[in-house]
Amino acid sequence: MRHGVLAAGLVVTGLILTACGNAPTTQAGGGSSAASDPYADYASLTGKARTDKLLADAKKDGSVLDLYTSNTDIQDLVSGFKKAYPQIKVNAFRANSETVLQRVTQENQANKPQNDVVDTNDLELREMDKAHLLKPYDGPSKDDLREEATGLGGWTAERFNAFVVGWNTSVVHKGQEPKNFTELADPKWKGKLSMEVGDWDWYAAMHTYLTEKKGMSDSAVNDLFKKIVANAKVTKGHTVQGELLSAGQFGVALSVYSHTIDQAAKKGAPVAWRPAVEPVILRPNGVALMTRARHPAAALLWVDWVLGDGQKAVTESERIPAAKHVPGEKDPIPADATVYSLPKTAETDGTKWSDAYDALLRGVPTAH
Repeated sequence: MRHGVLAAGLVVTGLILTACGNAPTTQAGGGSSAASDPYADYASLTGKARTDKLLADAKKDGSVLDLYTSNTDIQDLVSGFKKAYPQIKVNAFRANSETVLQRVTQENQANKPQNDVVDTNDLELREMDKAHLLKPYDGPSKDDLREEATGLGGWTAERFNAFVVGWNTSVVHKGQEPKNFTELADPKWKGKLSMEVGDWDWYAAMHTYLTEKKGMSDSAVNDLFKKIVANAKVTKGHTVQGELLSAGQFGVALSVYSHTIDQAAKKGAPVAWRPAVEPVILRPNGVALMTRARHPAAALLWVDWVLGDGQKAVTESERIPAAKHVPGEKDPIPADATVYSLPKTAETDGTKWSDAYDALLRGVPTAH
């Protein structure tokens, strides 16, 4: 969830394991080339030779990995990594994406970077990349990723969040579920819709899709959203939105995450999102090596694993993996679904979209 555009001044909100450490000196277990690039000595290595070298150098650096993340399922990845590399201690700090960005930025401005790897949302990663804080990953695990997961600059998609239209099957009976986004403007949905208060990036993507892909004018899309909002209540947070949808407090959630619905359905909640209402909006969540990592060998071990064997743990959390294929797993997005990615304007015109979404939802009642 985002409240505004990458706001500064946020308070650190949580820890999963432990975090931080003493002020760093950039180092690596490799050799002299590590002075400028702590990952240089591993670039040509693959397979067992790469893993053995990384493990040996990680041991020299204390067998520690410091990870900053906004991933609510990070414990699944940490547990899987620990099974693969029990000798590496993972210190994982978890907070919302804005807080992760703030913490990384402030520590680097103070010349005291503390983390080796960051795992968070695309917009925050783009901000870190602009500040030259991220080192592009070019390891062997990159070869098996979806096209949309690579070519993103200093970071690589590890998984995708999919914004979907979800519904409560006890409120919206079979055959009555929405088939198209535009039909949600019909007055028959009055009081039955939910919109998440911080989803300005979803709004930017949906608005752009309707104009650029469906040929609607700006004024027509604005009118459509006004009619949809007239039928809606707002929620704060996707977790809360999913819980209220499962409880039948409203019939349809317009921008719920697919994994929120799938996780709830697995537990028996009467919720669904398939067949998908077009479009399914994909937002990459990524992983990145820090340019000034204190433990570069452990950082590379993490990214190699997360983008390789760790993709199995991603799918087990009902997330959409960055890998093209995960053995034994089916792609959660139906093959016939229309998929659209977050447009560049969500990054370059973030304030515009955030302000427009805030104005759109002003005065809309809150769902309880």
